[in-house]
Amino acid sequence: MKNRKRRVELLSFYDHVGISRHLEKMAAKGWMLEKITNLGWVYRRIEPKQLHFTVSYYSKASEFDPEPTEDQKTFYDFCAHTGWQLACSSAQLQIFYNERENPTPIETDAKLEVQAIHASAKKSFIPAYLALLVIALLNGGLFVSGIMGDPIKALSSPSRLFSGFAFLVLAIICLVELICYFGWFHKAKAAAEYGEFLKTPHTATFQKIIMAVILLGALYWIISYIILGSPFERWVAVLMCIYMPALFAIVNAVKQFLKQKKAARGVNRTVTMLSSFVLAFAMMALITFGTLYASSHGVFREKNEETYKHGGITWVIHHDNIPLTVEDLLGADNYEYIKERTGSMSFMLGQFTMSQYPRFDEENYADIPQLEYTLTEVRIPALYNLCKNRLIYEQEELYPLDKHEYKAEDGKAWGANEAYRLYDLEYGVENKYLLCYDNLLVEIDFDWEPTAAQKAVVSEKLGSLK
Repeated sequence: MKNRKRRVELLSFYDHVGISRHLEKMAAKGWMLEKITNLGWVYRRIEPKQLHFTVSYYSKASEFDPEPTEDQKTFYDFCAHTGWQLACSSAQLQIFYNERENPTPIETDAKLEVQAIHASAKKSFIPAYLALLVIALLNGGLFVSGIMGDPIKALSSPSRLFSGFAFLVLAIICLVELICYFGWFHKAKAAAEYGEFLKTPHTATFQKIIMAVILLGALYWIISYIILGSPFERWVAVLMCIYMPALFAIVNAVKQFLKQKKAARGVNRTVTMLSSFVLAFAMMALITFGTLYASSHGVFREKNEETYKHGGITWVIHHDNIPLTVEDLLGADNYEYIKERTGSMSFMLGQFTMSQYPRFDEENYADIPQLEYTLTEVRIPALYNLCKNRLIYEQEELYPLDKHEYKAEDGKAWGANEAYRLYDLEYGVENKYLLCYDNLLVEIDFDWEPTAAQKAVVSEKLGSLK
């Protein structure tokens, strides 16, 4: 039987009523709070008891203090005379319990209590949430600008979607917490003038819902990358899953070590902050170097993957399954083709580029027919026109010096709803097309002028894809 357990408690810093109520329920179940850390609240097993808990705030305390100040020790002794024993303290938060049936409250002046909570909140809770809100809004802005700049790339990437979603949720949490706090503070301050204690808002249910939503988003990301992704994607995903918790744990260990060594508050704060920056940079550099090293040494290659060397570089011979091939269009030949499929897919969009080309060491490489096409699968109909316009924009506007223009042509020949052919305004017609099917946009580039029969093959092979 475990005598200790660690829990992540979704309780607001200023919600002293909710914290007290929660700890009373835990004590009734046989668990006493022992300490609060950045990695969770630690409980020890006790005999189930009906205990009273209360929370006091001391604004002069810091999480970097090696031990309680003399003022705090005097306060603890005063509380002990009325039966209040210290359960634990964490920075400005001080939690006491009392075994008496009707104990005398520690805080008897509503005005002083509100002042103490607000002074403590200004030192930790408010700055932390404001900083997180700024970070969330900045990263959320970058995600939105990414969608505006290249919606297909942004919305077809599970990693980008989860990142944008996570920062959106973070912004919502910060806004809710800050709005609830300041709403409560102004009301509590007014009530305190009449000697009334105003209960704090309890946002634990909201935070549990948000946590469940985040976990679902993380599960989607994990399935997309770690389970269904390529070896390289799995490697990066696993490393990032390890990176943040490891960095957090190491920095926290540095802070706790300095506290045990009785380092001064300023020394602890400086060393801890410095170590967080140095470790973050060093660990990311190690991940980047390790990934590049592993990639250059073939760690991410599939089993039994074929390679060849040309120009002093090792090239992979891909045999990916692609829906339309040169053989489908031109018939069988004797060339050794490489067939490569790259791209990503989310629940909103998917974009994959299919390439078929000969080995670079093949004789007359430039004369051998090649094929490349990109499939953009639109899984949410409302995004269809946005994606189509983006593909047109990429050719006509993104690189203005190229002077390209799409011109509509008969879509029936391709079995498509719409068809566009690319024209170079300086050199004339090109064999690159944009084909619009029901839920699929196809950009296809030929080495030759496609015939009516070949257009029918494209319709058969690609037009029916779902």
